[in-house]
Amino acid sequence: NWKGLAFTPEQFATVTRIDKAAWEQEFALHDELFAQLAQGLPPALPQTRQALQERLAAVA
Repeated sequence: NWKGLAFTPEQFATVTRIDKAAWEQEFALHDELFAQLAQGLPPALPQTRQALQERLAAVA
């Protein structure tokens, strides 16, 4: 219910929009860094990254 709010559904859609192409580019930039740091990274970091990439892949 948006009644009485100074924030419209359109504004909400704008600020919560996911730019899939931009995130795909961002993940590509991370590839080299993750490769360089692979030995010292905590296992949770690549796992979290993978989970985020999978969630992004599900975005239309």
